[in-house]
Amino acid sequence: MKISDGIQQSFKNYIQSLGGKSIESYDKKDGFIAIGFDLNIHGQSVPLSVKYVGQKRWLSLPTVSVAPCTLPALAHVGNDGLICVTDHQGEMFDSADLFGLFKYAVDTATGILTNALKLYSVGNREALYEEIDGYNQTVVSAAPIIIATHNPNQSDSLYAWCINFTRQRNTPQCHHIKCLVDGASQHPPSSSPYTAIKVTKIILPRIEDFVIPNLFTSFDERWWEQQTLNFSTQQLDSLNKKSKFKIVLLEIPTPKMHTYLVISYYQDMASNKYRNFKVQTLQRGWREYLLNRTGIESQFLSKKTVVIAGCGSVGSRVAEILAESDVDKLVLVDYDDMKTDNIMRHYLGIQDVNQSKVSALKNRLQQNIPELEVVIYKTTILNWLNSQNDEQLSEIHSIVLATGHPPTELEVCRRLYTYEGNVHVVSGWLEAYGLGGHTLGFRSNENTCLKCLYYDDDGNPSNYIKTSLFSNPSGIVLSKNITGCAGAFTAYGSVHAMKTAVIMAEYVIENKVGLQSWCATNKLPTNYNLKATKHHTLALQNGGYYSQPLNTIKVAGCSCCST
Repeated sequence: MKISDGIQQSFKNYIQSLGGKSIESYDKKDGFIAIGFDLNIHGQSVPLSVKYVGQKRWLSLPTVSVAPCTLPALAHVGNDGLICVTDHQGEMFDSADLFGLFKYAVDTATGILTNALKLYSVGNREALYEEIDGYNQTVVSAAPIIIATHNPNQSDSLYAWCINFTRQRNTPQCHHIKCLVDGASQHPPSSSPYTAIKVTKIILPRIEDFVIPNLFTSFDERWWEQQTLNFSTQQLDSLNKKSKFKIVLLEIPTPKMHTYLVISYYQDMASNKYRNFKVQTLQRGWREYLLNRTGIESQFLSKKTVVIAGCGSVGSRVAEILAESDVDKLVLVDYDDMKTDNIMRHYLGIQDVNQSKVSALKNRLQQNIPELEVVIYKTTILNWLNSQNDEQLSEIHSIVLATGHPPTELEVCRRLYTYEGNVHVVSGWLEAYGLGGHTLGFRSNENTCLKCLYYDDDGNPSNYIKTSLFSNPSGIVLSKNITGCAGAFTAYGSVHAMKTAVIMAEYVIENKVGLQSWCATNKLPTNYNLKATKHHTLALQNGGYYSQPLNTIKVAGCSCCST
């Protein structure tokens, strides 16, 4: 439904009340309507344009832009003239109040422009300097964005990975820059024809040395020549020493965080003219910056190494989550290969079939997460543990047990208690049919361990975990079998594996101890001819989750932690 003529007239009337001149409304091809007008702001006439959708409800605010004209770069105004009237975070408004939204957008935009012009008139550009990164992106928004996988501020040896370099008649060699890396030792992916080119880094000592383009002005050769006038003799010499095709990283010391521009061009040494001149923004892809966006500040970062034993449906998901946390190093231990049977509940997919799980998982994680160290062992967790001494184990933050094989995990716990170190251990397992899952966290060489769960309520050793959600009557087969003995499996879905993996990862990240159980709330053990236990009842009564501190599951005569 379209906006009535009366509403649109009210927009024009409001602009007139502000002193707007030359008011003109026109429809745009994309379903939007724009009103252009001139408005006196801080003693000068500024052409403005308000753009809004031609419907009776607005789900986004109108945009207000400065129309093409001669104005300097201003705070909260993009190079394309768009005025930043909202941060789009938690935005809430009455979508039917068209006049109110129109008025808010215009008032906010004119207030921003008035303040920006006042600051500029007295030489105050601090607000613009704080947001110069965003402003630069609007100058070169049409160019591809380059990813930096390492903080350029912490490297003196930067290389650009370039792809699809071509030669055309009467045209110098051109490179398409993919990303920046630290040092030539970081080899580019073998799947594409990359070449590594050394990058010249130019660090501006002051933000005032950065030449800021005016509104509607590009980063071009003329701008670059103007910018180089601020370079020192040493910086100019470093540029001239490089090859004819140059890649320059310009580091701008903005108040909150360094801003970067990548300038690439072919320099004809005879005529000193530039060809294929291009300026691109740098997208920050290094670990510290990305973690900061999750709420982890750099002063709280610490070196963490986590061992994951078992890289199946649960272990692979734990690895995925921890890779996106403040864990620096993952040690993956698993002897198995990826099979098609694993796909519907595994982090890996069809492209990884017939590869070892640890190798495929390492490749996937390192492709996705920058600066993550992954070490792999295609072996059993017991073999890995035998290769470690006390000193090596002391460097481990957590060992995650996701093997799905209780005898192996109990033996790991027993052996850990023979070491001097005190390691945080997290074990996780699932109940059949997706009825629930459990996570236990404890510290080796302290009272209470995984073995404590394998005692009945009278303190006698048992082959069944005493906190299971259902009892296991004799003769009940919990596994399913579709293709014969080799195809036997325990039925649970990806969501069940991920649910348990999330809890396990949380235990690692927060260094938690205790037992956390969850149960499905949409199905019961009785649906599968199984008898629910008191632990299932407690979990169900608590919305599907039941937590127990270590002292409630401790067994005084445990053969592992009490000896």
